[in-house]
Amino acid sequence: MLLKADVRKMLVNGDQWGAWQGYQLPISEQYVSIWTPIGTEMHWKPGTWISEKHQITYFWFQAWYTLHCHYFADGSFAGVYCDVVLPTPCYTSSARELIYTDLYIDVVVGEDYSVYTKDQEVFDRAAQRYEIVEQSRAKSFEVLDWLEQHARNWTGPFSLLPRQLPRTDFERLSPEEIGPILHDAHLR
Repeated sequence: MLLKADVRKMLVNGDQWGAWQGYQLPISEQYVSIWTPIGTEMHWKPGTWISEKHQITYFWFQAWYTLHCHYFADGSFAGVYCDVVLPTPCYTSSARELIYTDLYIDVVVGEDYSVYTKDQEVFDRAAQRYEIVEQSRAKSFEVLDWLEQHARNWTGPFSLLPRQLPRTDFERLSPEEIGPILHDAHLR
């Protein structure tokens, strides 16, 4: 049985922006991934809704980004949302809670693999109010550019993301079953 984990997306002022529960996918020692199936309640500051897509969220240790890869009900690729964040703690595949602090700028990969960046003006407004945002400006935009380049070439962290899920019932599998399935899926 997979361990459940709570994911919380925080703003730099300490407010929680989003929260949901997913399942730990123990597939690597280099990063933590959380499976969130269709039908999961997604609690966001503006309101709560039910997820209409499957999602795998990836956390790399001390990284300035998280990747949220989305899939349609049949497992086909729906897109990736890349948050630039304050460096994440060193989570493990046994963590019961994963918290990250958003720095507002993002890279988005569409269903057709088109890539764009967004929210630079939101970052600028936040930098005027919060010293931590202004202090992270150079690194944040360096990471944004780095993510955009890797997204365009499907290299770096994107090379680990499956373009098609071979199945969409990971919450029903054992940890031993999941590793080989997702390893083979990202090679396709």
